[in-house]
Amino acid sequence: MAPAADGTAVARLSDIAQAGGSLDIKLRRLPDSVEVVIEGTGPSPVLQQTTQGATWLGRLQTAVPMALRRGPVQLSLPEAGLQSISFQGSGNLFELKISPTPGFPVGRPVVSADGRSLILTFNAPAQSTLQTLTPNVNTPGRVPQPGFIPPLQPRAVAPPLGDMAVGTMTISNPSYVSVSGPPVTMTLRNAPAKDVLMALSQLGGYGFVYVDESSAPGASSAPAAGMRPISISFRRESYGRAINSALLAAGLQGKRDGNTIFAGPRVLSKSFGAQLSKVYRLNQVPANSAADYLANLGAQVTKTNTISTAVSEGVAATAAPVGSPTSSTTTSSTTTSVESYGAATGPLVGLQATTDTRLSTITLVGAPRLVTIAEQYLKQLDLRQRQVALSVKILDVNLENDFEVANSFAFRWGNNFIVNDNGSLAANFGSLLGGSSPNVGNQVPAVIPFQGFNGTPNPGVNYPINNFFDFVQAQILSRNSKLLASPTLILQENPSVLREAGTGSTSSASGDSGATGGLDQYTIDSPIGRRRANEAVVRVGTNVITEFETNSSAGTGATSNVITCTPTLSTAGLVLGARVEKIDDNGFVTFTLSPQYICSH
Repeated sequence: MAPAADGTAVARLSDIAQAGGSLDIKLRRLPDSVEVVIEGTGPSPVLQQTTQGATWLGRLQTAVPMALRRGPVQLSLPEAGLQSISFQGSGNLFELKISPTPGFPVGRPVVSADGRSLILTFNAPAQSTLQTLTPNVNTPGRVPQPGFIPPLQPRAVAPPLGDMAVGTMTISNPSYVSVSGPPVTMTLRNAPAKDVLMALSQLGGYGFVYVDESSAPGASSAPAAGMRPISISFRRESYGRAINSALLAAGLQGKRDGNTIFAGPRVLSKSFGAQLSKVYRLNQVPANSAADYLANLGAQVTKTNTISTAVSEGVAATAAPVGSPTSSTTTSSTTTSVESYGAATGPLVGLQATTDTRLSTITLVGAPRLVTIAEQYLKQLDLRQRQVALSVKILDVNLENDFEVANSFAFRWGNNFIVNDNGSLAANFGSLLGGSSPNVGNQVPAVIPFQGFNGTPNPGVNYPINNFFDFVQAQILSRNSKLLASPTLILQENPSVLREAGTGSTSSASGDSGATGGLDQYTIDSPIGRRRANEAVVRVGTNVITEFETNSSAGTGATSNVITCTPTLSTAGLVLGARVEKIDDNGFVTFTLSPQYICSH
C-alpha cells in the first residue's frame, strides 16, 4: 500500500494480485475433447453458465480478489471446434466467452475442480491419426489392432449445480443528475428544498426550474414538496454529489436539459426532446400481464374499463298476481373510464404504455432510452412456457397363479383290483364283480362300490398280475396383465383456470389441496376434461346405474298417478389426475398424481 498525497492509502494492482493470487488460462487437447483449464481459482470457485445463440458464456466468481496473470487472453483452436476463446475480468468477477467454429456446436461442458484449478471439458471432434507400419518378414511380430477402452475419470467430479436462466442488463440511475461544478462548502438547517436547489444551481452556473404538481380538489393542505425543509452540511464536497444529495433529501426528481436543471416531484416524466413510440406484438405472455410488469417498474399504464349496468323497474310477469296487469321496464347503461396506474419509482419512470388484448400488443411511448430498456424486459418475458409429455399406462393386473395336481392309480394283486380315480376309490376282491368267489370255502367277496351285475368277471383280470399303475395330471394356471389405456398427457406450467368447478351427479376426482398436494375437485365428464392448464385427467371404466329418482304426477283418467323413473349414472373404474407443479431449466419436473378408484354403490 502506498500513501497518496492526502494521506489516504492506495492499493496497487500488483498488491492485490499478490494478496489474492492470479489467474491464467490454458488449453489441453485430448483425443475426443478439449480441456479449458483456469489455473489459480482456489478451492471454492463459482461458475454460472449461459448461452447466447451458439456462443457459450461463463461467469466466474472467486472467493478473494484476483488479477489476470497475462491480462486479457484471446485463444483459438478451430480444429477442435473452438473458433475463439476470450478470458477477461478483474477483482472477484471474470468472464469466459467461447465461440464455436461454424458446423461444430459447443455444448455444455463437464465442470470439475482439483482444489487449485477449474477444468471445463468440452466435446471436440476426434483427432485423426495416421499409423504407418514397415513389417519385418524375418522377425515375427504382432500388428497393433485398434481397441476400445472406456474413458476413465481422472479426478472426482462434483455433482452439477442447478442451472438458472439469468438475464442481465445494466441500467443507469435515472434519478442521478450528471453535472459538474466547483467543490461545495455549505451548511443549512431546515431550509426549503426549492431554495437550496436554486442556490446550488447558481453556484454551478446552471439555470434552475422547479416543476410542481397541481393539487387535486379536496386534497390535504400539506406543504408542497418544494417547501419541504432539509438540513445539509458540505465541506469541499464534489458538486455533482452535493446537488444529488439535496434532491435525495427533499424526495424530488431531477434532470438536466442543456444548461438548465429541472426539479420536481415527477419531473422525469416530462421532457422537451423527441419521444419514440413502438408497438410490440407479443407471442407468449398476455399483453395485460406484460403491462402490469412494466407498471411495477415505473411505467405509466393506461387502460380503458367499461362497466355495463341494467336496472329493472316495475313488477315482472312471474311475480305479479293472477289477472293483474304487469309492467316491467329495464334500463341499461354503460360507463367507460380510463384508468392509469404505475409505480412512483423504478427504471421506467416517464414511460407510457397501453395494451390491445385482441391482437396481444403493447404500445410504448417515451424517451428512446426508456423504450430500449422496456424492450429488453419484454424480450425476457415473452418466452414459451415449459411443457412436459406424461406417458400413462393403466393396466389390469391379474395376480392369479394356481397349481393343480390330479392323481389316479390302479393295482392288481392276485384277483384283487383297486382303482383310485381322482379321489374316488373302487375295489373288488375276487374273480367276479359282485358275485360268488371261487375261493376256498366259497367266501363272499367284499365289494366296495363297483357298479355292475353279480357274476360279471372282474375287469382287473385284463391287467397283468401283481402290477401297479399310476396316472398323474398337473395343471398350472397363470394370468397376465391387460392394457386398459395408454394416453400421453401434455402438461404445461400455466396454472390459469380454464373453467370453474362443475357440479352434478357425475363422478369427480378430488384430493386434498395443500399438504397432500391433491387436485381440485372438478367434473371430468365435461368436454375439456380438466379445470386448469397444468392438469390432466384420465378416466377408465364404465357407466352404471346407481340409483333412480321417481316422480309421480297426478292426473285424471288414464293419466292419473303416472310414476316416472329417472336413472342416475356413475362411473365404476379408475380416475387418474395429474398436475405439473414446476419444470426447471435442468429438466427436472415436479408433479402430483391423484389416482382414485371409483365403484358403483
